[in-house]
Amino acid sequence: MKLFTSSFFVLAISLSGSLNASEIRHYKGQDVNTVEEAIAVLQEYNPKLQALLESDELKPQDMGKIHEMTYSMENALKILEGSLKITQRNLEELHLSSERMETEKAKIYGKLYLDDAAFYTDKK
Repeated sequence: MKLFTSSFFVLAISLSGSLNASEIRHYKGQDVNTVEEAIAVLQEYNPKLQALLESDELKPQDMGKIHEMTYSMENALKILEGSLKITQRNLEELHLSSERMETEKAKIYGKLYLDDAAFYTDKK
């Protein structure tokens, strides 16, 4: 993510020509606290980003819009990354429980994993 952000700043500065580092605004982005909110942010901003990127020319104001949107998008991805790490941890605990023949733990971690993974696998 940091590489993307760095690349974006290089691109933004090179396209704008007259923009210097002191003129770049930094934003907080939308607060994102749940997986549902993260998905909503990406559903809102991804089409806007796509439309801007498909234009014939990215003007400085377009680059500013992209720059501002990425703050919220990064917040969303952090939530999704954290959620996926929890799902991975629950699967690992299930794996270890199955190796050790710990049936009660396997049931607990198996249910946690399935509940978490349902978000990624269930069709809505």
